[in-house]
Amino acid sequence: MEEAQRQATIRQGTDQINSTFDGQFTPDFYNKQRDNYLAFQLPQLDGQYGDAQRQLTYSLARNGNLDSSTRGFQQGQLQKTYNTQRTNVADQANSYANTARSNVEQARNNLIATLNATGDATQAASSATNQAAILAQPAAYSPLVDAFATTTGALAAQAQADRASAIANGTYTGGSGLFGTSGGSVRVTR
Repeated sequence: MEEAQRQATIRQGTDQINSTFDGQFTPDFYNKQRDNYLAFQLPQLDGQYGDAQRQLTYSLARNGNLDSSTRGFQQGQLQKTYNTQRTNVADQANSYANTARSNVEQARNNLIATLNATGDATQAASSATNQAAILAQPAAYSPLVDAFATTTGALAAQAQADRASAIANGTYTGGSGLFGTSGGSVRVTR
């Protein structure tokens, strides 16, 4: 008789746990987890992409390659990096949604296991409400690292190396034009 009462209490507690979780953690909840991450990261990615495009244009202009096949190639590489990073952000967004789903199911299973051990439906219902509130809290996201550092860093390094080589060889003609040189060369005096 006591075991039948205990089993009835456990079923009641399990129903309360499931009701609490199923009412709050719907597919819309998980979709919102994904969408929140995308809303946080994609504007950062788009901003970095715009900055990288400007840096590429400036670099190409400095090196006299603004109207060359180098521009097309470099822009293609930049677009490829952007597409890859956008896919990474989308994958990470899906990962946040899946992690949220996993955390909810793990909490549900832990609550049911505790209920089975204690037989206390009131405590299980209270714990379910507390766990649901904790699991519903928005996730903390880290800012997007510079997704284009490799691309733009390589451009800057190449431009710096080209300038250093040209200056060392006495043929540097680039720069701001503030200190123009006659004859297209630089002469170093000591």
